[in-house]
Amino acid sequence: MATIKATCPMCGDVDLTPRQVRVRVVEALEESHSRRTYAFGCPTCHEDVEKPADEEVVRLLVSAGVVVHRVPVPAEARERHDGGPLGYDDLLDLVLWLETHDAIVEDVAPARGR
Repeated sequence: MATIKATCPMCGDVDLTPRQVRVRVVEALEESHSRRTYAFGCPTCHEDVEKPADEEVVRLLVSAGVVVHRVPVPAEARERHDGGPLGYDDLLDLVLWLETHDAIVEDVAPARGR
């Protein structure tokens, strides 16, 4: 089993196993904007440590046996959107429209008796 060396801000260098390290990649629309971090619980002081990781660090950790947890981009972010951003007046118009349209209340209201 591979030994991974990491640095705890309190204790200095520590040795970890792949099971003690967590890698998380929060994907972005452009790969260069994805956020990558690795985290571990320090075996000496038991503090949780999280650090940024570039693509090379992620690649090295994966080659050592660390499992990567990927957080995908929501499908809505990939949809085409026309028009400008919603403003306060748009939100107020929606609220006023919802007050006069009871037909959808049954669809969006929480189910009773569950």
